[in-house]
Amino acid sequence: MKTPAGLAIAALMLGACAAAPPPSDQDQIEAWRPIIKGAQLHHVHLNVTDRKAAIAYYLKHVDARAEKFAGAEDAVWVQRSWLLFTEVKERPAPSAGTAINHMGWGAPNAQAEFARQKALGATFDTEIKDIGVGLGGPSAKDFSFMYIIGPNGEIIELNTDEDDNFGHIHFYSRQPQTASAWWGNMFGLTESNPVFPGYAAPFGMADRMSRRHFGNANTIFSTERGEAEIKPTTGTVIDHVGISVPNLDAALAAIKP
Repeated sequence: MKTPAGLAIAALMLGACAAAPPPSDQDQIEAWRPIIKGAQLHHVHLNVTDRKAAIAYYLKHVDARAEKFAGAEDAVWVQRSWLLFTEVKERPAPSAGTAINHMGWGAPNAQAEFARQKALGATFDTEIKDIGVGLGGPSAKDFSFMYIIGPNGEIIELNTDEDDNFGHIHFYSRQPQTASAWWGNMFGLTESNPVFPGYAAPFGMADRMSRRHFGNANTIFSTERGEAEIKPTTGTVIDHVGISVPNLDAALAAIKP
């Protein structure tokens, strides 16, 4: 007895469906990630009492270039993104303890950079510390960092890296893994490579820190360090981070709860 053609096709389709395993949660995540496609890190926006003085500071202390944003506004270009400034009458609240705790630049020779910053008269929040061995490095020279205080109270980290470019933005979060996943799913941030081969997260920090690459910088998400609460950034020295998108209306529709 002959099988009708329609039934034969249906049987083949059912067989194919039965043979293919259902997509995993990760498969489904990858299928729709990112929600907002084409997003790029555009700028970090600071509140400062003197725009010209702030720009002069960054040109002096880190790898940066003075440029006109949109052909009109004095700003700082850091390889592939901007530092933008709004002048305020009173010194803004510091970045320490907020959701955007600090931003950082690389230093191929951290000891030389420490000496250079001292010669420039930098104010240090934390002088140079070498934690390479503790992070899994084969020698004590693998990873050093220091924190300097910018002209309006912002925290700027300088740490061992292959170049002296703008390197990272450090976010504090009660749930850093969740925050990191949200940025990845929303804007397409990919997980960063280890700091160096053999890198191990500091003791107890594996579940409390996540690093993702965004444009020319890493985003670091971690729990706060001893603060009673994470303060909002609006009106503080590091006011917000700007992201450029191909279609603003579509991005706003996607990001609204």
